[in-house]
Amino acid sequence: MTSEIADELGWSRRLAYNVLSRLHESDEIRKKKPEARCVSWIRAE
Repeated sequence: MTSEIADELGWSRRLAYNVLSRLHESDEIRKKKPEARCVSWIRAE
């Protein structure tokens, strides 16, 4: 989840979300929304 990645890297949640979103747009990772306010990021195969 975004907050876990942000905590691990010492980034703000907004920065982590922006970086992950850019990676998703360039098809480097996949995005899964299991719940309304929850996003999981998955490495692209």
